[in-house]
Amino acid sequence: MTRIYNRILVLFLALSFAGTAYAEGGDQGSLEVRIKDHREAIADFSKLTLTIAEILISPKPGLKFWRTGWKSLTPTAQSIDLTKYVGKNSVSIFQDKLASGSFDAINLKLKQIEGTLKAKQRNSPVKNLLAPVKLPFNVQAGGATVIVLDLMVLDMSDHPPQGYELGLDGYEVYSNGKLVDKIPPGP
Repeated sequence: MTRIYNRILVLFLALSFAGTAYAEGGDQGSLEVRIKDHREAIADFSKLTLTIAEILISPKPGLKFWRTGWKSLTPTAQSIDLTKYVGKNSVSIFQDKLASGSFDAINLKLKQIEGTLKAKQRNSPVKNLLAPVKLPFNVQAGGATVIVLDLMVLDMSDHPPQGYELGLDGYEVYSNGKLVDKIPPGP
């Protein structure tokens, strides 16, 4: 009976190492992360500069539950003026090859937000409300995945002591040029 258990253990370990070797040296796909603004209070600003610290993605653990955690992606754009990317216009903040796999969430971390109001040409603080977002997506071998994060600046000054706030309004996920998920849903 012990021989059977030993053989099963050896087979399990061999399959585990083979799976790990395939995942580490396996096929790759490309991932691009883009951002844009949702047209709320962005018109109040002549310039709204976002300095990006990092982008984190969370691999879907599956059977390898011990491999949970966030994978850090280094942004290709360090800072952007969000006033230039409103509506359908978006800007790429990360683009690179990744090992294929499934992911559960994304987190856009900002170092700094600097806003200049049009009306008085003065700096205005903008509170960062960005947080990790549950966003299931796949990076397929040889495929291209694009995530567009739709940010939104709100003017909450009519609710003192609040002011301007930056948050996430929604997202779009494209796989090989085809829209596969969109929050909020719509055309």
